[in-house]
Amino acid sequence: MAAARLALHFYGPWSVEAESIRTILRIATASIYWWLLRPLILSRTPDLSALRSPLLISGLLLFMLIPVVVGRYDLSTPLAILFAVTSVPVAVKEEFLFRGIVQNLLAERFGFVQSVLFTSAIFTVWHIGVWEPTVWTFSQIFFASILLGVVYVHTGSILAAIVIHAVYDALFSFTPLLPVPLGENWGFIPLLAAVALVTWRTSKSGPSANSHSGAPRYPKP
Repeated sequence: MAAARLALHFYGPWSVEAESIRTILRIATASIYWWLLRPLILSRTPDLSALRSPLLISGLLLFMLIPVVVGRYDLSTPLAILFAVTSVPVAVKEEFLFRGIVQNLLAERFGFVQSVLFTSAIFTVWHIGVWEPTVWTFSQIFFASILLGVVYVHTGSILAAIVIHAVYDALFSFTPLLPVPLGENWGFIPLLAAVALVTWRTSKSGPSANSHSGAPRYPKP
């Protein structure tokens, strides 16, 4: 993380050099997580049929609407493509760490509700110093993490969390998608509605299989 912050300091956040360095570090870090903690990351039994839920689909569509209505990155086409592509290693590294490792460990002790909330708080603090410190920025990070955490609880699939995370970030890379994007505060409407729908769906059905009181049962290494 320190090396990534140094890259941002010397090259600036919107540069090919900084993003290339960060991407190498992300891939290396994700590989270490996978090598050391793969049984934990894969400790839940995936149930992708849960993604067919109309409530879950509606919530995810609202979530993907956020970059469309408020995104204003204004990147050049080459940079937009670069950041869209590198959203994949970003999602892999962060989902391995926060859903696959942190949330699973916290779920053992606290259950799935508290584990999602605590993980989201840690996820938000993790991004301090990376993004502009505004109410919208950190609210978006916190609630997006809740949505990803709930989807992970509901499906048991780390792959689902990675794909949702990567697509969301990639959409922002090509913004603005509207000629005149709405103000950031408008983003709270689809964001909170998306979290409410996904959370409601999970509260009605409970966690995915391979759980006990919200905590995954881990296989022996």
